[in-house]
Amino acid sequence: MKNLIRAPGRNWPILAALLAAVLLVAMGVMMARYEDRLYTDQQERDVGEQAQILAASVTAAIQFDDAGAAQEYVNALKVNPQLQAAGVYGQGGKVLAGFVRPGSAPLPVSSPALGVTAIGQTMSVTVPVTQNGVTMGTVMLRAVSEALQRRITRYAGLVLLVTMGALVIAVLSFSQAALITRARQLSQVNVRLQVEMQERQKTEDALRQSQKMEAIGQLSGGIAHDFNNLIMIVKGNLRLLRRRLGTAGETSAHYIDQADEALDRAASLTQRVLAFSRRQPLSPRPVQLSELVGGIGDLLRHSVGEKVTIHTKLEAQWWTLCDMNQMENVILNLAINARDAMPEGGSLTITTRDVTLTQPPPEVADFVPGPYVELSFRDTGEGMSEAVRLRALDPFFTTKPLGKGTGLGLSMTFGFVRQSNGYLALRSAPGSGTLVTIYMPRHAGEAV
Repeated sequence: MKNLIRAPGRNWPILAALLAAVLLVAMGVMMARYEDRLYTDQQERDVGEQAQILAASVTAAIQFDDAGAAQEYVNALKVNPQLQAAGVYGQGGKVLAGFVRPGSAPLPVSSPALGVTAIGQTMSVTVPVTQNGVTMGTVMLRAVSEALQRRITRYAGLVLLVTMGALVIAVLSFSQAALITRARQLSQVNVRLQVEMQERQKTEDALRQSQKMEAIGQLSGGIAHDFNNLIMIVKGNLRLLRRRLGTAGETSAHYIDQADEALDRAASLTQRVLAFSRRQPLSPRPVQLSELVGGIGDLLRHSVGEKVTIHTKLEAQWWTLCDMNQMENVILNLAINARDAMPEGGSLTITTRDVTLTQPPPEVADFVPGPYVELSFRDTGEGMSEAVRLRALDPFFTTKPLGKGTGLGLSMTFGFVRQSNGYLALRSAPGSGTLVTIYMPRHAGEAV
């Protein structure tokens, strides 16, 4: 020490080296603390983003209390080794789905407080699950704030920084590459979750529509049967009354005829209701739709009037199995609907063709892929809004003025097509006209 004091000129390189070493160590410590903070912040952001993605994905599952669907979304996060636990809490704060890795603390029995909580080497992020501004539940993710292996690597890097700065740079480069790879994996998981959520939403909408139509069909079918029996009783009594009065009741015959005509209209109404509810007895036989449309061409032109021009493109050669008389009524009814949608005139294009579908049309639920005979009606009318299109097949729903329609035309068509194992698709937009497409399964048997 005395030598150092006596000969400062000789010892300044040693002091400079010691000072440089101290500064290098201090810089290493500062860099380590700075990197530690950056990593913690990045980890909080990553875990927070994953929590937000999971919260957006399980909204429908929490709404319908579907624990299985929620568990599928939670299981998708297991690919991230940093996540130690994940939990989805439904309405009431109870656990709906989750997972805990071995050695980690169990999930809280009730929904934890929102925000970020750090305990030891782990952090917990809790975010709300909202829909239309209403909180439906919460999502909690627990992750390791800094793995033991990374901590050892960081302090080893601090030692190596004094002797091998280049090696530290290489280690940091490898860490950055690992973060990029992990971000890509999380992005892929996010895309897959979004696609699955959209497909699930479509399936749920189709299921609700099918259940609604089935319930309405059962109710209307039962009422129509009972109402039809009452009509038959009244018509029978009118016949007996006409016989009883004989020639002496000529003055009353006019009133009896009016009552009998009203009963005929009521009977026709019940037949439409039965067709919608798929309880009307049918007489199916092999039919070629191209010939059927061509055979009633004059009737169609007379029904739509002179203001509407009918164009036909009849290319279908396959046969289908259906009640020919009912199918004629369907064709006539759809043509009249198109005419009513074009009060100032327009054009109606009727097309038939043979198609083999491997994917269901966008507007059709429970579709079975295979060969079909397609029958479509496209008009240049006013079109429908999306709200009207979604209700167009509902019985007794109509946008026509009072006394101009019963709202059973399209619902009767839908019921007959489904009873014949076919499908109906409806596309429309305001100002773009309407396209009604019927898919009838190909008849592989012998044609008559």
